Amino acid sequence: MAMTTKLERLEALSATLLECKKECVKDAEEWQVYDDMMTRVKELIIEEQRRLGYMAVYPIEDGQAGTSIYHGTPEACDSYVEILLKGHPEMKGNIIIANI
Repeated sequence: MAMTTKLERLEALSATLLECKKECVKDAEEWQVYDDMMTRVKELIIEEQRRLGYMAVYPIEDGQAGTSIYHGTPEACDSYVEILLKGHPEMKGNIIIANI
């Protein structure tokens, strides 16, 4: 059996919950139960990403950071921005990398 990290297991759990919700939910009460579980798992994913030192890439929109467009290790974020700017040089100066 392949070793997986806590983050990988949490991401797999999130995906499984979403599949189950789409396939199995029949009423609003069940829907809310899945939403609550998914919210908690997302919180745990963010906690684990922070613990691992993950960063996020944010476009600057109207002078503020917008919704993140990528997240990962600091090195992965640097690589992402480098590749992004090759394809979209007009974004130079409009991207920031910050903590999640």
